[in-house]
Amino acid sequence: MKLVDLFCGGGGSSTGFHQAGFDTKVAIDFAEHCVNTFNLNYPNTAIQRDISTLRSEPILELAGGKPDFVTASPPCEAYTSANEHRIKDPYARMYDDEVGRLMIHAIRLIGDLEPEFFMIENVMGIYEGDGPELLQEEFDQNGLGKVYFNKVQAIDYGVPSNRLRAIITNFKIKSPNYRSIKVNDAIGDLPDPNYPDEYEYHYNPSINPKYAKKIPNVNAGNGIVHFSGASAQMKNWVRLFGDRVAPTVMGKSKFIHPTEDRILTPLEHARLMTFPDNYKYWGSNEQIYDIIGEAVPPKLTYEIGKQAMALL
Repeated sequence: MKLVDLFCGGGGSSTGFHQAGFDTKVAIDFAEHCVNTFNLNYPNTAIQRDISTLRSEPILELAGGKPDFVTASPPCEAYTSANEHRIKDPYARMYDDEVGRLMIHAIRLIGDLEPEFFMIENVMGIYEGDGPELLQEEFDQNGLGKVYFNKVQAIDYGVPSNRLRAIITNFKIKSPNYRSIKVNDAIGDLPDPNYPDEYEYHYNPSINPKYAKKIPNVNAGNGIVHFSGASAQMKNWVRLFGDRVAPTVMGKSKFIHPTEDRILTPLEHARLMTFPDNYKYWGSNEQIYDIIGEAVPPKLTYEIGKQAMALL
């Protein structure tokens, strides 16, 4: 079954769909480190393009015809409550903000590609105010008809980190309601990263010394860094509770190990997002953490992909 992945990032969404039986024919992103990471895992699939200027014809040519499924994860900066400079008016976020308008381009391309099924992922802020009505107008204008504005909690899909997301689909999806997977369940079997092991991304990255000296004094649930979001104070460099699910993993996230005085390794971050242990990444340490934190968890799209596959 042919899949097209718009705003593909490093491939989290496609990975879950592949596990469900789909085959990504074309993936598109603007960030070099994301495109290179995608191609390390799925060679000759991702291309680096600005989707706001892209038409459907080259996508259809590369895909070998209409795709069965299109997944899209436009950037969330215009909509997320973590953005202190987020525009207050939902209409202005979608139409006046340059990043916010990428959602409209995703809908445009989906309409032109005419897949059997599609899914758009974003933060819950996209539903604020008149957001759903504005989006439905765009879907109607692009010939996509009625859509479902789902509120999806990744924990229910077997992801060991909190991630409440807006998932917009043209078919009904059902939560599998998995048992919550805790941090210790996800990373507790990994060896001490201070010693050699078989895992490529299980190492202690270099960190700012001013943060390193604070780590031993941080209790579970507390953080070293605090910053203002659009509606509340946010914290980073948080020490995790081993017996709870992790907080939302973001591109800038750093977590402190529940019992050891160090930050989580890239592999441990990847496990919180359900990436396979053998997944490859391209770029600096910060870019790798960003790829993982900005991804759609593969376990989430695996479960949604299974439901779409059954319908197909």
